[in-house]
Amino acid sequence: MVILMIDDKDITDEEFERKWLPFFNNYSEYIQEFIVPEAVAFYLANGYIRNCLSSCSIKNHINSAIDIFNTKCDTDKILSKIKKILRIKYNLKIVKNNPLKIEKFY
Repeated sequence: MVILMIDDKDITDEEFERKWLPFFNNYSEYIQEFIVPEAVAFYLANGYIRNCLSSCSIKNHINSAIDIFNTKCDTDKILSKIKKILRIKYNLKIVKNNPLKIEKFY
């Protein structure tokens, strides 16, 4: 069974599993580890500063922010990184998760 075409050539299931799947998984891990937490922190800080955050949960806001990446993320896993970036980079802290409440960190 052909699963993917690269450069107009058919890729077998075996080649996909051996070569391409590890490539895609590695890229996805990088996005989730380094890009998503930074982007979500910016999304939250920007929304807070502009008074544009709705009164929903932190998970809803995270999911809205990561929609653009078209990737699945474990929000519980990245939440501590997001909080750390908010505190260090934007001087903000999350004081309540549901509904989300952010305050300046002094």
